[in-house]
Amino acid sequence: MEPAWAGVKDDAQQRVWRAVLRPAAAELIDRAGEISAAVNDYTQARLADLLVNEQALEVNRASTEASIRDFGQVLSAGADPAQATQLQAPTLDYARDGAQHGIPLTTLMRSYRLAHAATSTHFNAIVERHASNAEELRLASELGGAWMFAYVDAALCLVEAAYTAERDRWLRSAAASQAETIGTILAGEPIDTDVATRRLRHDVRRVHVAAIAWLESHEEGRNTQAILESAIRDIASAIGNQKPLVHPLGILSTAAWISSHSHIPSKVLDELRFRTANAPGVRVAIGEPAPGIAGFRSSYVEAVEAQRVARLADRPAGSVTRYDNVVLRAIATANLDQARQFVRRELGPLGAADETTRRLAATVRAYLDENCSRGRTAKRLHVHDNTVAYRIRQAEELLGRSLERRTLELRVALALADVVAETSASGTTVPAQADSLRPAN
Repeated sequence: MEPAWAGVKDDAQQRVWRAVLRPAAAELIDRAGEISAAVNDYTQARLADLLVNEQALEVNRASTEASIRDFGQVLSAGADPAQATQLQAPTLDYARDGAQHGIPLTTLMRSYRLAHAATSTHFNAIVERHASNAEELRLASELGGAWMFAYVDAALCLVEAAYTAERDRWLRSAAASQAETIGTILAGEPIDTDVATRRLRHDVRRVHVAAIAWLESHEEGRNTQAILESAIRDIASAIGNQKPLVHPLGILSTAAWISSHSHIPSKVLDELRFRTANAPGVRVAIGEPAPGIAGFRSSYVEAVEAQRVARLADRPAGSVTRYDNVVLRAIATANLDQARQFVRRELGPLGAADETTRRLAATVRAYLDENCSRGRTAKRLHVHDNTVAYRIRQAEELLGRSLERRTLELRVALALADVVAETSASGTTVPAQADSLRPAN
């Protein structure tokens, strides 16, 4: 088998392609996930304004991984990058999403160039491991680098074309008008109610519940918007509206406004569910119902805060987080560093993560919830009254004070403990206090 790329000019280069570059390409493909994560870190450190949150990072990582795999396949086949390069779905999505959200093409292109630079470093290290001597390494590095450069050049041309086509289409579409109108409302800028209703094709005079549905990771081949919208439709149907206003926020998240002509009972919002079989991996956060343009905005702001708390608390897929149920946590964690310091200071040794201390903390929380009634606490936890009394004494020893002192601060610290969990250097979650403080026997 001989390579088809004209960049391979002589027998020596053909030999080094077979002996070094093809095995290197196989390893590159095999390690694409690992390398893309490292490349993501490199790019974020140099382009923080683009990769501003976890979703942007995941979308960029998925695009990088797809490109690494594609280049590995081109190199392994000995193909001409100008003819064989194809933009994979995550890369196309990344370019189109950038066009829809007004990311400058120059910024997008820089992210690709940074990814190229970082990937080259990893690729060169792989090539070095497969070369048997210095001369073979020199030839393989030169040829492999030229091959990768040709691939990136071809890919960037395709990215630019996809971005330009999507940007032109977007600017001409009704979606652009809708996005602009929503942006105006959320920014708190003045807008006529009738104008907003006409542009959105959605009556903004109604009572609105804002919802945000999101995924934490991108999987190639999944229609993420269809999955997110499935969850939104279920939520809207439970509230009593079959036509929510849907507004994609990116590849991995979408916002929606579910509106009603009348009051929405609190019980309905507390019991909201969606079919996880149709929306695997999705989480939803909702704001509180409020009328008119002001309510359109306030409910969305609350949904954003509910989403932030849900992420801090690591709410599971399939969950619906209502702002009213986490409002204290949202307000108290507006400054996360201060919240963590508060929890550490208030709980002290009672904030340890071992099972025994977690049990004590859970008992204290139940005890305070039951207005310091040992009998009701024992019944709630399914233990004896004396067990409750013993645990309370142990907890007070750890706190260094009676539960009757700084009771409000203690209740708040216990409520925040699961939200302000920190991540250790090894990547594991380390509670600032007692896990989620679920009652335990």
